[in-house]
Amino acid sequence: MSPDKLEKYILDQRDRFDDLEPDPGIWDRIETRKAKVIRIDWRGISWKAAAVAAIFTASYFFHDFMASRKQEEPKFLAENSEEAGTPMVRELIEAEAYYTSLINVKKEEVFRLTSNSPDIQLEINTEMVELDKVYEELKEDLKDNAANEEVIEAMIQNYRVKLDILEEMLFRLKQSNESQNTGNDENKGMEL
Repeated sequence: MSPDKLEKYILDQRDRFDDLEPDPGIWDRIETRKAKVIRIDWRGISWKAAAVAAIFTASYFFHDFMASRKQEEPKFLAENSEEAGTPMVRELIEAEAYYTSLINVKKEEVFRLTSNSPDIQLEINTEMVELDKVYEELKEDLKDNAANEEVIEAMIQNYRVKLDILEEMLFRLKQSNESQNTGNDENKGMEL
């Protein structure tokens, strides 16, 4: 294959093109240039990995908890499964789920507001235990007569009483906190 015109021109004029020499120090700079080091921030990666592991663990336990709650069935229904389909018993199951979740939320809120008053928390727990004992007695009565509308209504009323106690306690605690905050604000205004 014969060279084209450009290649022939370059070959003919080669001596004119090679008249400039590079600085000899340039080769020293090229040889001493080190490869770029990539640094990995292990601390940041470990925090991210720990967060991912915590999220997965929490979601596993939450899923396990929710699955176990769905599988739980009141003891009296397991023993008297033929009554489980009655409208009154279904109403009790729905009320039990509703009031239990609502009571737990209110109880947590009360305990949060009374974190520095263990005597109030003890009093609330005592009241709840007494109401739980009454509820267990009502469960026993329901075992004897599962279709008894009065017993089911009394069980639902037991939940309402628990909720009323917690709501009243929350109301009083919030009033107390507001009055303390108002008193503190007035004292701060006098100090200025």
